[in-house]
Amino acid sequence: MKHPGRWLWLILLVPIAFGLVRLRFDVEIFDLLPNDLEVVQGLKLFQQYFSNSRELIITVRAPSPEQAEQAAKTISERLREHSNLVAAVTWQPPWLEHPGQVGEFLAYLWFNQPPAIMAQLTNRLAPEKLAETIVDTRRQLATTLSPEDIARLSYDPFGLTRLPEDIAGTASAMRQGQEAFSSADGNFRVIYVKAARDLTSYRDCDHWLHAIKLIVAPSENSADNILTGLDKTSFAFTGRPAFVAEIAGGMQHDIKFSVGGTAVIIAVLFWLAHRRFKPLLWLLTLLALVLGSTLALGGLIFASINVVSMGFAAILLGLAVDYAVVHYQEALAQPELSIPEVRQAIAPSIFWAAVTTIAAFLVLNFGGLPGLAQLGTLVALGVALSACIMIFEFLPPLFPDRTGKNRPSAPNESPVPCAPTTSTRKIPFAPIFWFTMLLLVVAIIVLFCRLPAVDPTANSLRPRNSPAYTALDEIKKELNQNREPLWLIVGGQSEIEVANRLAKVQSVLARAVSNKLIADFTLPSALWPQPAFQSANQPAAQQVASERPLLRQTALTNGFTENALALTDQMLDTWFKAGQTTVPFWPSNELCQWIFEKVTARSDANQFALGLLTPTSGSHYSTAQPLERLAADLPRPGIWLSGWELLGSAIFSRVKANMWYVLTPMIGLVLLSLLLAFRRPREVLLSLGVLCLSTLCLLSVMRLAGWSWNLLNLMALPLILGTGVDYSIFMQLALRRHLGDLTMAYRSVGRALLLCGGTACAGFGSLAFSTNAGMGSLGQVCAVGIGCNMLISIFLLPGWWRAAEDRMGICRQASLPRPP
Repeated sequence: MKHPGRWLWLILLVPIAFGLVRLRFDVEIFDLLPNDLEVVQGLKLFQQYFSNSRELIITVRAPSPEQAEQAAKTISERLREHSNLVAAVTWQPPWLEHPGQVGEFLAYLWFNQPPAIMAQLTNRLAPEKLAETIVDTRRQLATTLSPEDIARLSYDPFGLTRLPEDIAGTASAMRQGQEAFSSADGNFRVIYVKAARDLTSYRDCDHWLHAIKLIVAPSENSADNILTGLDKTSFAFTGRPAFVAEIAGGMQHDIKFSVGGTAVIIAVLFWLAHRRFKPLLWLLTLLALVLGSTLALGGLIFASINVVSMGFAAILLGLAVDYAVVHYQEALAQPELSIPEVRQAIAPSIFWAAVTTIAAFLVLNFGGLPGLAQLGTLVALGVALSACIMIFEFLPPLFPDRTGKNRPSAPNESPVPCAPTTSTRKIPFAPIFWFTMLLLVVAIIVLFCRLPAVDPTANSLRPRNSPAYTALDEIKKELNQNREPLWLIVGGQSEIEVANRLAKVQSVLARAVSNKLIADFTLPSALWPQPAFQSANQPAAQQVASERPLLRQTALTNGFTENALALTDQMLDTWFKAGQTTVPFWPSNELCQWIFEKVTARSDANQFALGLLTPTSGSHYSTAQPLERLAADLPRPGIWLSGWELLGSAIFSRVKANMWYVLTPMIGLVLLSLLLAFRRPREVLLSLGVLCLSTLCLLSVMRLAGWSWNLLNLMALPLILGTGVDYSIFMQLALRRHLGDLTMAYRSVGRALLLCGGTACAGFGSLAFSTNAGMGSLGQVCAVGIGCNMLISIFLLPGWWRAAEDRMGICRQASLPRPP
């Protein structure tokens, strides 16, 4: 095989340079998911519009309610002092902290009602009925025993807080809003912190969160320590800034640990096998070049590489070293051959092994998960690059005296043997046969009881050992949100379009409740602007606002004070402004913004409303049949039913449906590669036997270890199929090349395969320590599967091959003794 010339490598510098300029890292977990699924689209919309990207949630746990409240208040005051970092801090319901802003919210609710409802209010406030209205309020004050009613009516002489029944729940939710900030016993509290600027990158999130932590929890001896005098008080952080910073930190840990650890293992194994310093340094140099070039080319293709896809680096190191080690071992085993002759002898094995490996990773593009597709493309690109580099560039610097084609043999060198000598090592077939049968029997017994379980949830997409997720789960537990509701997002290009869709959805959800598909639902219909109603109510709002002097005089003459009119004045001011504003009218004070941003969102092109659905008691999202019926009834387009627990079943169904698209071409390509590599049915069947036995071993290990199949590690099947077959190809071609001489096969390839298999297992196995649960499980499964393939190919396959060849009379030339 002719060397392509050094100038060809220089051509690669141009795309590599452009790729490095374009390269960006992405920490959004949603970019790993298929965008054409409704549940994924809904999650992305929720993340973009309703999960404030600038909002950090701080949890406070203390031994007593008083300490928890004091700590939350102190933290909030301290954070508000840092206006360069914090735009807003909310530690209790805004209507308690800013009661003077409630009037605008209540006035908006009235203004947004049908004209008939607004007319009832204006009739009650007509000049001739004012006296009757205020007398009724005084009568209620005199007869009620409710402290809440006394407090409300004392500041509401005209009953403006008596909202219509269909929206009364909106106001009552405000009175009960403490549940969103404090646990029932008061020992656990939640603080919402909004960053002063957009946190656009993971570095921004990490730096901002670090600064907040220094304010909230400085060192124990610091004079600014907030915990002074508050024993046993603890803090935790969650929300998007915490998640992004955590994922970024996990990415750095994974890259350092997996890549660094794999490189160290490669170096140790190579040193133990060869005890030579120069080839080790040259190998590590070329691996670093391959890794950097692949990353740069990935930046050229994708521009943005997801942090989970960065797992390709350790995998690539474990695979790329194979091609160098096999070349090097062949050169050592046959010192009489020149480098071109070694390349010519080993290139077919490497070519077919690389083809199957590249194909195995490329078929991940058909698996339905963009994140794994990106990882597969990067590894495939790196394997192709490493195969070329190792074939042509690894050996020449190590054996400079063997670069010529027709190098004369040294006196102590012997020609290539055409047949094994009488000293050929015999293969004891009986132990191999019985050990093979033992593996089969044990695997069948283990798997007869039960196959490995299947986990259809989205848990594999989460980080493991995540403080941010732990804090979020603690919030759900303490605030009685043990089961997260489903999200129903209603979108449109205008307020009218969204309002019409909300009305249609209302009737569908009401039927779903009566049919017991869901237990309950909440829609922001009362909050969403109704332009038609607002336009009709503008004259009434102006009329009521113009009667301010009469309302004030009536209240003062009937025993109410100036302070009692504060709420009325706020509402009159709002109605006056609404009457002068082009509809739709949105309230704008801080309290209203805090309420509205939880369930409404607006952009230049689209507007969205968020509804919450409560599942029926005892239902499971993993089955999803009732919800599929509900989703089918929802009007389209512009409506998305989503939720974290729905995500798992939706993606798992997609992955299962696409599995045949992944496995079928992989199986076909493996068969084609085996046929083209061997051209003998018996050797093809032997390689397939290795794959089948290693699969049984893998399933047995998974069953005994308690591992389960999930969204990500299902993709291990094509990877094991494509990469594991390499070892049987190398071994059988070596046995054929050396005419069944096991000693020569082990010297030239066997030791190299042990080293290659060890490094491949190290590359995949290092992912087992990944901070992402799914990538960790993928690494575990691949490491075990490839390890089984490698060990069976090295220690059992030669015996199978010898028995098959000997009994079929293929090796008459070699006069090989029959196995006992």
